[in-house]
Amino acid sequence: MDERTAVLVGTAAVSQRFDDPTDAVEATALMRRALDAALDDTDAGAATHLNDRIDEIIVPEGIWGYRNPGRLVLDGRSPAARTVVADIGITQQHVFSRAANLIADGQADVVVIAAGEAKYRSLRARILGTTAPETPSTDEPDVRLHPHDEVLTHLEIHRCLAAPTHQYAVMESAIRHDAGRSVDEHALHVAELVSSFSAVAATNSDAWTRTPMTAADITAAPMVAEPYTKPCCSQWNVDQASAFVLCSVGFARTASIATDRWVFPWAGSESNLMVPLTERAELHRSPAIAAVGAALADTTGIHLNDIELLEIYSCFPAAVQMQCRELGIDPASRPLTVTGGMHFAGGPLNSFSLQALVRIVPMLRAEPSATALVTSVSGMVTKFGAGIWSATPPPTPFANVDVTETARTTTDTRTIDPDYAGSATVAGYTVGHRSGAPVETVVIVDTPTGTRAVAASTNPDVVEALRNDEWCGRTVTVGGATLLGGA
Repeated sequence: MDERTAVLVGTAAVSQRFDDPTDAVEATALMRRALDAALDDTDAGAATHLNDRIDEIIVPEGIWGYRNPGRLVLDGRSPAARTVVADIGITQQHVFSRAANLIADGQADVVVIAAGEAKYRSLRARILGTTAPETPSTDEPDVRLHPHDEVLTHLEIHRCLAAPTHQYAVMESAIRHDAGRSVDEHALHVAELVSSFSAVAATNSDAWTRTPMTAADITAAPMVAEPYTKPCCSQWNVDQASAFVLCSVGFARTASIATDRWVFPWAGSESNLMVPLTERAELHRSPAIAAVGAALADTTGIHLNDIELLEIYSCFPAAVQMQCRELGIDPASRPLTVTGGMHFAGGPLNSFSLQALVRIVPMLRAEPSATALVTSVSGMVTKFGAGIWSATPPPTPFANVDVTETARTTTDTRTIDPDYAGSATVAGYTVGHRSGAPVETVVIVDTPTGTRAVAASTNPDVVEALRNDEWCGRTVTVGGATLLGGA
């Protein structure tokens, strides 16, 4: 192997769950615990050697307010280390690809990645009327990675599509219509998918929720946005953190890190095309995901359906189904998750894929010939990334393939007409619930002139009308921002 080959040598995940927020630590302290454990995971002797050799620390942005979290996580280690924050909108695959490329190019010998949230701590503080303070961090990181564009448009925010639950539920309606299932048939289909994730979470000691749920349990749970009940939605009120230590093969040998700790990033791929949901011609498809899958298969020579371990990003069931379709993965062939997914294992904002990789690493160490696929979604299936990992050295040097331009040429779009008034055909829709009651409906429609319109309504009669039967493919009447009713 080339001495500059990147290798993952240490990883760990930690969590806390205290009803009294004063017993819990803040997010950077939780990340620091994860880093301590990840350093120990490399080798007891190597951990001390690594402390002062970290060249860069990358932290995906979270809900917390730290400006330069990496410096707080290092807590005096490697004071010259470069600190990096990856803003929300940067795919979780990107941080690993950045680390592998820095190492391969000789710009770093050791890169640390740390991520985490203490949202349950802050939630409990809010419930109890107390505070959950954070250590002040106002200095800027050395590098800040920004996405190319906004995830949500102004129109989506103001027409009942600000919430991810609503956007993904709209995608789900389009998936249902394309599959030819009835509303009830598809609700059961979704519930069975989510139930299968809960069964995996029950075997994962790191999962936030380990109680298995049947499909009947899931359909009977409180509705959030039809057809999604609460268990179908990502669980982000968690206190979880993860950390990784990557280095060059040459450094690993110098530090005497045993080869049975080594796990290799084989290849990564990303699409950074940002097309809002409302502008996509096909709400149930993602050519960007297909392009990423093709790039990974071409780079590694592996058909993705043959990969032994999968963690398919699972914020909502629509995302899982779309990925399987575009990547050519048969969801019936084997489990789509090793964690239980974001519904049950927990979904710390902007870092779930990292939590999943922690679970996968020991599996790969135990079975060196196996490969693993970890995917990541940013926004509303807006951007996509994925990586292949194995404890066997890669057949070719690591490559991160950017397929943004391929995605751009294969993604058909529609122009939004915000003022359209008249009849139009429903491309996707949902009914949103609050406190157990349906309160609003939103539709994405195709107009007779080939443009796209978005309309919403809180009129109880209109809301109730769209709860009956299938409305995708049917005609409704809209007046600018307002859904007036169905034909």
